[in-house]
Amino acid sequence: MKKTLLFSIFFLALQSGPACTTTFGFDPVILKELLSDVSAWNSTRAMQPARIIDLDKANLEDANLDNADLSDASLIRGRLNGAKLNGANLRNANLLFAKLKRTNLRETILKGANLSSADLKNSYAKGADFSETNLSNADLRFANLEGAILHGASLQNARFFEANLTKADLRGANLTDAKLLRQAQLDGSRISNNTILPSGERATPLWASLNGARYSQEAEKAPVVMKAKPLPAPATYSGTTAKPEPETSIENAPETLLLQDVTAWNTLRKDNPEMEADLQEENLDDAGLQGADMKGIDMKSSTMNGAKLDKADFSGADLLNTSWKRASLKETVFRNANLKGANFERAFLKSADMSEANLTDAQLHGARLEGTSLNNANLSNASLYDADLTKADLRGANLTGARLIDTILNNALVSAETLTPSGEKATSGWAVLRGARFVDQR
Repeated sequence: MKKTLLFSIFFLALQSGPACTTTFGFDPVILKELLSDVSAWNSTRAMQPARIIDLDKANLEDANLDNADLSDASLIRGRLNGAKLNGANLRNANLLFAKLKRTNLRETILKGANLSSADLKNSYAKGADFSETNLSNADLRFANLEGAILHGASLQNARFFEANLTKADLRGANLTDAKLLRQAQLDGSRISNNTILPSGERATPLWASLNGARYSQEAEKAPVVMKAKPLPAPATYSGTTAKPEPETSIENAPETLLLQDVTAWNTLRKDNPEMEADLQEENLDDAGLQGADMKGIDMKSSTMNGAKLDKADFSGADLLNTSWKRASLKETVFRNANLKGANFERAFLKSADMSEANLTDAQLHGARLEGTSLNNANLSNASLYDADLTKADLRGANLTGARLIDTILNNALVSAETLTPSGEKATSGWAVLRGARFVDQR
């Protein structure tokens, strides 16, 4: 029987999330109710305030949830891109790693919520209440936060390129190590001596003046620091079950630890080789997972578009129908992996190891595979249109039915055991015509 990885609460920095139970798989009954009728949903919540709201990893993209009561809800890694949440109540909600790109959050209440590592690019949050919210490591590039309340918020390591913070309240906010704050619009924003700048120092009247902000002096307070808060143990529950007391350990989703600390993830896998992880249908787009140990993992139908996975090891992994568009995969290992139907469009695979991998029906349009080992790989019916296989090792590879239109094969290694798109064995003449090198199979 497959075991799910057990993770220590030490690794789970889930500050400011609700104390609710989660199995890291949303409750379909709750999702259906929410999407069916927001007014009825709000009435039910008013009558059942202790009800557990489990929407972890739920797909709410483009949903109309204006004025919805989602206070204390667990929306860890929720997909809310393009959703309408204007005027909604998300007080103390847990939105760790949530996707909120282009989301409408006008005058939304997010006080005390956990938005650590959330993606809020291009979101519209004019007048939203983010007071005492954990926005550490959040992506706020191009977000409209005009008039937003960020009083006492943790914004450590957050990214602000071209964010609109006009008239926003940043008094008491902790901006230590925040990125590109000077590229944000700060005209008329409220700054105090309790605002901690990216340098780690307190804001001054001069800094405020130079950035078009308004400065005020307050009684000095210690900088805001969001402490780690563990999730409680998972449990079987009905939709109306009251919240149980937190436990001391949890059975948690692998991707949470993986996304937070690759080194800890690798150590855990090394120390527990008998444990398996199921990451099917996960959204890991744009994740930074360089060097991750993903050997033998089940990731069918997951997406890694734009992810940074250089030197990661996917040996023997089941990667059926996965998507890796524009991903950085330099020196990544896919030895003996199942990549049937995988999409590597424009991916960077220089010096990757794809030997003996199953790449049947794979899409490698425009992929860069310079120096990649495809020794004995199955590339039957794969699309290699405009792919660059300069110096790639194709000895013993099966290219039966593969589309080699505009494919670059300069100095690629080909042997008599290489099967050409026609299904016939390669010859020196076939190799020379394509700029490849015909060598003995070794």
